[in-house]
Amino acid sequence: MSGAVVRAFGQTDRGLVREANEDSFTMAELSKAQRWQGGTTAEWPTGKGGVLLVVSDGMGGAKAGEVASALSVEGVLGGMLRAVKDKAADGEMLRRVIEVASEKVHEAGKRADRRGMGATLTAVLLNGMTAYVAQIGDSRAYLIRGGVIGQVTHDQSYVQMLVDAGVMTPAEAEASPRKNIILQVMGQQMVRVVLGRISLAVGDRLLLCSDGLTNVVDDATINAIAKPPGDLAKAANALISLTKEGGAPDNVTVIVAEIA
Repeated sequence: MSGAVVRAFGQTDRGLVREANEDSFTMAELSKAQRWQGGTTAEWPTGKGGVLLVVSDGMGGAKAGEVASALSVEGVLGGMLRAVKDKAADGEMLRRVIEVASEKVHEAGKRADRRGMGATLTAVLLNGMTAYVAQIGDSRAYLIRGGVIGQVTHDQSYVQMLVDAGVMTPAEAEASPRKNIILQVMGQQMVRVVLGRISLAVGDRLLLCSDGLTNVVDDATINAIAKPPGDLAKAANALISLTKEGGAPDNVTVIVAEIA
């Protein structure tokens, strides 16, 4: 399998309203178990075990949401690290690992102080020139190619379902008081992982984010800030700064990655 190099940077922020940050994220090169420690832009080959990018947005009140997102991220990372020791990473492996991680969140949610907790999860596995994109909930993944941005995930939300059915416009969905109703979350008794596959090209950028970004900043602005040739770290930090300028009512997390 031909390999490539991915450069990536991530950032998360509590925002201006929430008391705690219930978002979690991670980035890691799987074959050598190299987890990004922050600070500088990561640079890893995408061959062998591949590179994992994960964003999760917790919910459940108190510190339960924080626990749910952390368990989701750590469960997926740990599961992938164990799985790649025995076989090559692929989309089906990612799907199974997410299902197991969700079961662990479900079990942890049986405690009285964590009842009802859950989390979104969007994960991208980069293997060679292929990206496997897995989703539970409404955290998003975008592909930026040739200066054009496209959303590669599909929000698993109540209002998106109504938009898909033709009974609500996207503008009405954006203004709806029910826009935060999510149809699937990590920690449900059963989840159906939505899995997609993208063939990548050198120069492509991938952006993963929680809805704290997309509820404030539109896609065109995200594209203008995150598209090449701008610096990845500057792009991630600029998007969070712009969200805060817009009031940042929720936690916000952004990962920007580029194929080289």
